Amino acid sequence: MGCEVEMKAPVEDADIIEGRIREMGGEFLGEKVQEDFYLSHPCRDLRGADEALRLRREGERWMVTFKGARKKGNLKIREELEFAVGDGAVALEVFGRLGFAVGAKVFKIRREYSIIGATIAVDRVEKLGGFVEIEAPKEGDEEERSALVEKVAALIGVEKGLFTTSSYVELLESRSSLSMDSI
Repeated sequence: MGCEVEMKAPVEDADIIEGRIREMGGEFLGEKVQEDFYLSHPCRDLRGADEALRLRREGERWMVTFKGARKKGNLKIREELEFAVGDGAVALEVFGRLGFAVGAKVFKIRREYSIIGATIAVDRVEKLGGFVEIEAPKEGDEEERSALVEKVAALIGVEKGLFTTSSYVELLESRSSLSMDSI
């Protein structure tokens, strides 16, 4: 079990952010194409409980992730449980037979960096544009991890006022004024 501590902010120009990361000594970890399938529960309102169940495809790799309710604050702090599955298509079929439905899909290209112990993701999200996410390591004191995220954000020039705790699904909904089931 782990608790994620992260921040997310929109960026006008992802290339500028990547340049700042490199200038500050950030190590490029690679580029990934991610397709996320957010599942709705047949009997329980995950959204109402501020929880999420996601199946993510990253190349040939598939992961199932449960995200717990967010703690209040300007950073996103929540429980995160994750495991790999061998065949995502079969996993989707199993979830479907259990009554789950794909409520939303998010497609993004993610470029990851590491800097002073934090992971920085520069995302280009379909229908949303550029974002930067900074995540602290899963281990350690929550306050220290939060301070690290804020320090890295300041280091690369991301203003605290731009932070959002909204998920990409919520941002897509607010942009399109559609319900989750319509995306």
